[in-house]
Amino acid sequence: MSGSENPYSIDEFIERMASFEPFESNPKLAVAVSGGGDSMGLALLAFEWTKRCGGSMVAVTVDHGLRAESAIEALQVKNWLYNYSIPHITLKWTGPYPSSGLQAAARRARYQLMMDYCSQNAILHLLVGHHKEDQAETVMIRHESKSGPHGLAAMASVRELPEIRLLRPLLDVPQIRLINTLTNIGQSWIKDPSNENVKMARARLRLKGGLLTHREAIKIAGLHAKKRLNDENATSCLSARALRFHPEGFITLYRNVLRSEEIQIVERLLSRTIMAVAGREYPPRRMKTRRLLNIIVSNNNFKGYTLGGCRLLTKKDLIYVFREESAVGPSMQLYEGVRILWDDRFSVLLKKNLCIETKIASLTSLGWNKLIKLDKKIKNNGMPYHAKTVLPAIWGDDDLIAVPHIGYYNPDFLDLSSGLEIKWMPRVSVGSARFGLRKF
Repeated sequence: MSGSENPYSIDEFIERMASFEPFESNPKLAVAVSGGGDSMGLALLAFEWTKRCGGSMVAVTVDHGLRAESAIEALQVKNWLYNYSIPHITLKWTGPYPSSGLQAAARRARYQLMMDYCSQNAILHLLVGHHKEDQAETVMIRHESKSGPHGLAAMASVRELPEIRLLRPLLDVPQIRLINTLTNIGQSWIKDPSNENVKMARARLRLKGGLLTHREAIKIAGLHAKKRLNDENATSCLSARALRFHPEGFITLYRNVLRSEEIQIVERLLSRTIMAVAGREYPPRRMKTRRLLNIIVSNNNFKGYTLGGCRLLTKKDLIYVFREESAVGPSMQLYEGVRILWDDRFSVLLKKNLCIETKIASLTSLGWNKLIKLDKKIKNNGMPYHAKTVLPAIWGDDDLIAVPHIGYYNPDFLDLSSGLEIKWMPRVSVGSARFGLRKF
């Protein structure tokens, strides 16, 4: 058996995990396990790693309910892992199922379910089993769709998300090595029939071949990863000097710092800032971001602008980036003990039953006017007006119960101050992913 086909060893895996350090004492991991050869191999390796470092692990399978066999397969995974004393949980996606873009919706649901589970169980690290061929095929797909240099860097080995770290420790490991790891110990795995579905982009590339070979694609990913890593580091450094983050959900930019930096890095920072404040997963169009940046840098009379669900306003040399009031998402019902993500920005947990139906929604201009009539002292709390109107507020019917970020609680619900948790948690961090793995 050649070196490129040897079983992937625990010693190699331990070395790879070292590239993700530091970990907390007794680290807790969740591992996404579909039952395929790559995820089964990852689960067994990760479990051994946790035993050696005094940590713990749970395997997580998501049953999308898209195939009749999915529930049986999840049970099979549970039984296999039971033989190794590996804890396992199955999370079920119950829809709603869209009429188009079903695979993309299922993927988003899968990650959201796993991230929610990690958050609710104080698990900081979520491992997924993407391997070398997955990385190559990602480059092929992006190359075919004429993706830019950063897109061709493909998947990041680390993504710092609001409540977890998403880790991909196998991106440079050929799938055959993971399969041989299982074969060596007599462990079976599930063959995913979606890999044979020619309607899916990855399967189409596997069956027909793309414009690039796997080796060429991996080389391209490596070259662009270095460039993207440098850009990401520069963006993170600039954010530390040019931005101020406010827990109420807005960001302040120092315009004089932006003017002194490389335009491409400033453009990236501005795009990420808008994504963070608006709760977006994807950036606004580059042409629009560049137009806004040109106005910010060159126009001293710049007063305001809207882009990507945000409102930008200036005060002297400061630029405030607020959520745009008209773009805020709909209200959401609150239930005791159920954590929700409101407006794709705020994590909300109602810890105690209020005995009335409650919902979370934007305070709005009308709500602010109502609030200052109830408590005139709040009017002078110093927060910019456009930040106040989009604050998360707790409502009961049409009555305002609480606006925690400015310390308002209805006299009938004063105990809510200890029974409610609201945290600003953007979907995308301004300082983003790590590409490539540290070499030793």
